[in-house]
Parts: sequence; C-alpha cells; structure tokens
Amino acid sequence: MNDIEDVKAVLNKWLTSLDSGNLEGMLETCDENVVVANEGQPTTIGIKAIADKYAPRIEAATFNSTFDIQHIAAYGDFALVVGHFGVESTNKATGDKSGGSGRLAINYRRHNDGSWKMILDMDNND
Repeated sequence: MNDIEDVKAVLNKWLTSLDSGNLEGMLETCDENVVVANEGQPTTIGIKAIADKYAPRIEAATFNSTFDIQHIAAYGDFALVVGHFGVESTNKATGDKSGGSGRLAINYRRHNDGSWKMILDMDNND
C-alpha cells in the first residue's frame, strides 16, 4: 500500500472500532500524545484521556459512523485528512437515538515502525 491507502486504513480502523465498541482498536490508531479538540468540549490530550473519554460512551451506546473524505494528502511523515463526519448513537438502555455531523480535520504522524497514528482530531458541527 502507499501512504494515502495506509492513512485511510487507520481512519477506517478508528471508525469500525468505534462502531463495534472496540475501544482498544480505537486507541491503537492514536499517537500516545494525541490531541482531540471537539467543538464545545475541553481539549483531550493523550491516550489515557481518550480512553477515559470514550469508554463511558461505548458502554452506554452503540454507534454508526460515516466519513466522507474531501481532502487527503501525505507530507513526508505527516498526513492530513479533511472531510465530513456523521454519527448516530443509540442508547443501549433506552433505545433513544441521537447523533451529529460536521467537518473534521485529522493529522497523522508516521512512526519509526512505519505505522501511521492520529496526532490531532479537530471538528466543528454542522
């Protein structure tokens, strides 16, 4: 695979892991110092903070995610993905549905072993 296909595979792993409730799979796609800056929420920094943020969400709900890539490029050991996300969640206890959509920019860094890991996830909602 080339760099673009490798980055797409990592993005897809995050999405499929979220949708299947696999927190460990999500974390495997992240740099240890990952920064997540979601609109209207405090900035989350580091793998432990990501686990603490997503574990209760995965416990409480199931997810169905979409992502439409609008731009993707690799610049040496860094990559940028920009696109439109959609997510629908279903509360496991009540069956209530909620969700959201918006634009998302994700930066990845290639590690020494050749793997790509997310270093920044920043979104804004529609």
